[in-house]
Amino acid sequence: MEQILSTIDFETKGQGFTDITKDINHWIKYKKLKKGILLIFLKHTSCSLIINENADINVLKDLSAYMNAIVPEEGVYPLNKNPKKIEYLHSEEGLDDMPAHIRTMLTSNNLSFSVVDGKLEIGLWQAIYIWEHRASNKSRSLQLHAIGDFDLN
Repeated sequence: MEQILSTIDFETKGQGFTDITKDINHWIKYKKLKKGILLIFLKHTSCSLIINENADINVLKDLSAYMNAIVPEEGVYPLNKNPKKIEYLHSEEGLDDMPAHIRTMLTSNNLSFSVVDGKLEIGLWQAIYIWEHRASNKSRSLQLHAIGDFDLN
């Protein structure tokens, strides 16, 4: 059993989803991981790492609409029905800055997967996405940590 650590960089195109499934499978093949566990960590606090539907684009649209509804950019209203809006204090990088941090906190920045026969063991209708919560394009880095059996020949 061996371990490998790597970093892969991605460019996002503003708010939305970047499917990275093929990139991860390509990395597994390149590193010759045959069987094991792959831990993926997204090194940022304003975007998320999720696994979700890959067949119907409306799923991703609905996820975005839901997240925008529960974490609006312009502040939040208390759940106790007080009509006074609470403005975000953190806004150094723009109006989308604090909402992006909250959206990341509500989702995840890491995932783990089994690797079997040299590929991710995920469902037929599943994909791995970087979910960008910021409005502008961003460079994002993933840390990959594989533990398992490698073809070292």
